[in-house]
Amino acid sequence: MQKFLTILRREYVSRVKTKGFILGTILIPLFMIAVSVLPAIMVLLKSEDQRRIAVIDRSGEIYEALYHSLDDSTETGIRKFNLRRQEAGVENLDAVKKSLADEIDKEMLDSYIYIPMDILRTSSAELYGRVVSNFQENERIEDAISRIVTETRIKRSGLDPEAVRQLTKNVRIVTFKVGPGGKEEEDRGYSFVMAYGLAMFLYMAMFIYGAIILRSVIEEKSSRVIESVISSVKPFHLMAGKIFGVGAVGLTQFLIWTIALGLISAYGVQVAVMLAPGAKGASLPSMPIAVLVSFVIYFLLGYFLYATLYAAVGAMVNSEQEAQQLQWPIVILIIIPIMFIMFIIQNPASQTSVILSMIPFFAPIIMLARIVVQMPPLWEILLSMFIMVATIFGAIWVVAKIYRVGVLMYGKRPNLPEIIKWIRYS
Repeated sequence: MQKFLTILRREYVSRVKTKGFILGTILIPLFMIAVSVLPAIMVLLKSEDQRRIAVIDRSGEIYEALYHSLDDSTETGIRKFNLRRQEAGVENLDAVKKSLADEIDKEMLDSYIYIPMDILRTSSAELYGRVVSNFQENERIEDAISRIVTETRIKRSGLDPEAVRQLTKNVRIVTFKVGPGGKEEEDRGYSFVMAYGLAMFLYMAMFIYGAIILRSVIEEKSSRVIESVISSVKPFHLMAGKIFGVGAVGLTQFLIWTIALGLISAYGVQVAVMLAPGAKGASLPSMPIAVLVSFVIYFLLGYFLYATLYAAVGAMVNSEQEAQQLQWPIVILIIIPIMFIMFIIQNPASQTSVILSMIPFFAPIIMLARIVVQMPPLWEILLSMFIMVATIFGAIWVVAKIYRVGVLMYGKRPNLPEIIKWIRYS
């Protein structure tokens, strides 16, 4: 036991003191926040560029209303959509379009809109531009023209557009999640974001910490350091020390991130209000204790299972190039639950979700997603954990035999029959 603790302490201390650990602990959560928050912020930012748009209104009924409807302004207060009416008849329509296309090509114009004479019947218009990938602006123009066409039709029918608008006003559904004990809490998609975020986090953790175990075994094996280590400690203790040491590093990072998340949940809104008064009244989602505990448990179970498999791969190969080929079965096992994650979040209590959450290689991600979205019966959670624990012990028993022989093997990578022999005779 003393030698095992020595190896564990060495693996833990040697990694916690590295710049990679410190930078990773700080940068990974910042990267996750940036990936999830920055795109939304960028969408909300107003562009300072004015859009110069020509409008060919063959119907003669859309342009004036469209000019007043597209009255958005930039941060500097100028009109965002600078519209100009372009006359065109049947005989010169093609020539006018060609002229506008030349203006766009020479950057004298950003785009032009063609509104056909029968738009009230066809409900179709055309937008030509140098850049047509700004879907937000395209949707803004489309909505404005659609609203004008609809109101024009209503007026022609003799009805009051405002009265029709009120009668056809959309209904907004506010969603509430009913938790244990019948407790109701408004859910604006927080469950989806939390389930998907935690699942992706576990997905990344399995890769990162598994790769650390794999690389550590390969480095010590290739440098022959392991030969001197094996002379004073059993291979099983060496493998266990590495796995537990790296696992402790992961728990240290999670503890730091959990404390930071708690501080953000407690004081994030106050800080946001100080920086942006418009954020007053906003709220941040909280992570239930049951979800946090489940996350830690399934991280540990998933980590020990996959770290054990990665340790076996490291013992069987002689270089990282060989490891990249041999670790593919493990990689596929990690990827499969991510392929099902959207289905699981939308159907957490389905038979497929229950079955997948009982498969030990998928359970860390899938069962955690189910717990976040809709707490499964306690017996399902306990059964899932029991199956995982049993699988981990079975994997340790098998991998320990492979590790005991493979860690001292050099040269040719063993094939499947040789690996089976190691398991049977070691």
